[in-house]
This record gives sequence, C-alpha cells and structure tokens, in this order.
Amino acid sequence: MTAGKIEDGAGISLDKMIQPTLLLLIYKKPSHGYELIQNYNALDPTEMVEPGTIYRNLRRMEKEGFVLSKWEASESGPARRQYEITGKGVAALQEAVHKLEHQKKQIEDFLDQYKKLAERGGI
Repeated sequence: MTAGKIEDGAGISLDKMIQPTLLLLIYKKPSHGYELIQNYNALDPTEMVEPGTIYRNLRRMEKEGFVLSKWEASESGPARRQYEITGKGVAALQEAVHKLEHQKKQIEDFLDQYKKLAERGGI
C-alpha cells in the first residue's frame, strides 16, 4: 500500500483537479454548492467549470464518503445543501497531494531533460 492510499482502494480523481480542489475548498471551510462554484472558478477565471460539473463531482464524492452534506435553512431564500469534509475525504486529499507531488517531480524532470537538449541544440 502506498503512503496516503485510502484503505479500501477508492482513490480521488485528479482529472482536471476538480475533486482535489473541491476537497481543499471544503477542508478550508464547509460551504454550500453555489459558494464552492464561485470559489472554484475564482481560482482560474480562464478555465470556468460548469455548475453541473461541480455538483456531479460533489455527489460522487458524497457517494464515496469524502464529503457529507446537509440541508441548511437560509435567512434569504431557499434551503441550501452545505458540504463538509469527512475523515475519508481528508485521507483522499492527502492521497491527491502525494500523487501531485509525484507528478510535479515527473514534470520537472521532463522539463530539465528538454532544456538540456535544447541548450545543446538537439531541439
């Protein structure tokens, strides 16, 4: 078993960084869906993610046990679903960090090799 791997083998998807980013945002502060969409899209305004994509990922993460949600009454408007991270979600976030650190090293190694080739005129 690798360090940070969730015991039942269910892993977090790094696809487009949606799930790890949502987990990080929820870890920082339990939030409702609309707030998560706003905060997620504020991170990179050039790559806006559709609300449906965020909600699908939140439902998937809830099914996997990474987050819990509950309905909260709102003073102004309808009730909203509030999301909070679980212990399993924290473990998934840690697993994502380990995977990203590994990918970062792979990318840095790739770029170093490319730069060396380019400096020698090989590219």
